Amino acid sequence: MKPRVAIFDFASCEGCELQIANLEEQVADLVQAVDIVSFREVMKEHSGACDIAFIEGSIQRPMDEERIKKIRANAKVLVALGDCACTGCVNKMRNELPVDDALRAVYGNADVRGNELFDLSQSRAIDEVVNVDFYIRGCPVRKEQVLYYVQRFFGMPPQKNLDLRFGINARGMDDDRRSIVNFDPNKCIMCRRCEVVCNEALDVHAIAVANKGFASIMTTPFDIGMDNNKCISCGQCLVNCPVGAYSEVSEVDKTLKLLEDRSNYVVFVIDPIALTSCMDSLPTDETNFGIVVRKLISALKAMKAKEVVDFTQFTYLSIAAQGEYIQNHRDAAFTSWCPSASTYLEKFYPQYAKFMHKESSPENIMLKVLRKRHEVENLKIVFVTPCIVHKSNGAFDAVLTSRELPRLLATKEMRLDFHPHLGVTFDCDLGMIQKFVSGGVSDYTYSLMILKAAYLSKFKNLDAALTIGSREDFIHELTFDSELGVFNALVIEDMSKLRKYLGEDIAKYNVIEFYPCFRGCLTGGGQCLTTSEDEVNRRRARLKSYKGEMESPYEFVSQLISVYDKVKGGI
Repeated sequence: MKPRVAIFDFASCEGCELQIANLEEQVADLVQAVDIVSFREVMKEHSGACDIAFIEGSIQRPMDEERIKKIRANAKVLVALGDCACTGCVNKMRNELPVDDALRAVYGNADVRGNELFDLSQSRAIDEVVNVDFYIRGCPVRKEQVLYYVQRFFGMPPQKNLDLRFGINARGMDDDRRSIVNFDPNKCIMCRRCEVVCNEALDVHAIAVANKGFASIMTTPFDIGMDNNKCISCGQCLVNCPVGAYSEVSEVDKTLKLLEDRSNYVVFVIDPIALTSCMDSLPTDETNFGIVVRKLISALKAMKAKEVVDFTQFTYLSIAAQGEYIQNHRDAAFTSWCPSASTYLEKFYPQYAKFMHKESSPENIMLKVLRKRHEVENLKIVFVTPCIVHKSNGAFDAVLTSRELPRLLATKEMRLDFHPHLGVTFDCDLGMIQKFVSGGVSDYTYSLMILKAAYLSKFKNLDAALTIGSREDFIHELTFDSELGVFNALVIEDMSKLRKYLGEDIAKYNVIEFYPCFRGCLTGGGQCLTTSEDEVNRRRARLKSYKGEMESPYEFVSQLISVYDKVKGGI
């Protein structure tokens, strides 16, 4: 008796079923081998029970849930067919909208109330409703993969959830180490979100499509490797990929080796912004962000770290250094802290390289301070950061992103709840107020406060007039009228508009600031997945609750000037 095969569809474009219908000459062999009892796209007759059920699409309504449960009860084996069935894929984007808004967007003012066809619930993948035996991923699936499963089911059992490489010339990309960004084409569903982000939102054009039809893959122009093309290592392809096809080169093992060598003096430098996104992934039941930070300090020292240092204070020193530079140099200066921003200028506007002021970046100041403080041969610095771009900085011995830190703790089965927090503080305290400065410094969402504090820090006229205006959305102009004259600044928060403004006469600005990441480092390329603006606000709120928000910059500026004057001789 031939195996009975049924193919069912739910909410989808039916492109995966069309792939099966397009098996062409192989259809005849398939019909000889199996008994197709249900396939709405190609036949009218339908039957109930089956040996193998292929399911395309996601579950949208109560009637869908009832139907899939009946199919599951009548099928010996159930296979999720395509990304809508496997993950919910694009359909799940509707979950961000109220049901009434979604219906109105599609059907206008039509009255659909009381009609079960429009009784929407949360969009779900198949395995969120019933048990799934096998998954065939893809958008659409590759017909060769479907054929493989069908043929193997009535022979020997198939390899479970096998990701086949039909139509893909992977070129050893699984082991590619040409860049700090890795790409696995076997996970890619060709949604092209990375291409849109890189090319349209950032205007970088480091990602492109190679080959045609179902052999298409995402890669770089001319497949020359991320480091050798236009890539600026911002990591936005990583945090915007829905299936994890992009990843950073992990340095967890490297960090473990540094800790295991007892001759090393290992210093962890932690940017608290990195912890705001990975807090939910850390091994703890604690919900207070400040307590979690202190428990993490204890845990890292239990893993033989000699010191754990707060990166924030070096961002403060960077403000002072930039303020001093602005005061002494009236030419245009690109003062962005982000190395990806510097890389962008070097690759796209090399004529502006002379205006960059990398020396005052927080990471450079941090490295100089720590090396002067610890004049030991085996000083090893591990940087925990929300930005993957720092992985390309050979001055660090290891760089961990927000995603890697939980994995580091997991390798040693470290449970933060077992480590103390009372009386625990960061090391290398330089004596500055550790406060959240709204609009910048701790937040990175807007650059306005960074510039304001930079001016105030060294010009010392706290009553000087600072005027803030907007040329258009996400483009700000600042004018600072001081006793030394008028200083102008341009702040660009939308990279797609950067070329437009850099094409103007930049000489009229003393300072130009821009950041590639859409909400600054709160959504940096090393952060955990950012699913909504609410998530960004939660991260910002954690910083505020941890440090306390500064009501006035004056006390901050006074301490900043004092500390900077003490340490600047060594930086």
